[in-house]
Amino acid sequence: MDEQKDVLSEPEWSQADWASGWTIHVGKAYSCRKCGTMIMVTKGGIGTLEPKCCGRDMALVERPDEIR
Repeated sequence: MDEQKDVLSEPEWSQADWASGWTIHVGKAYSCRKCGTMIMVTKGGIGTLEPKCCGRDMALVERPDEIR
């Protein structure tokens, strides 16, 4: 019983991990690999963002400042 108690006493994610994982950050950009449409987050918040276009998931653009 003590062994199970030790496993359950340590959370998998800390509060900071949850906040980071569920925060939508301003400036993130996504593009559609099929048609080239792009979107950028202009208002951050808490939650999840799974943008889709042309029936597919959009890809996160790693360096949006370098897109021309």
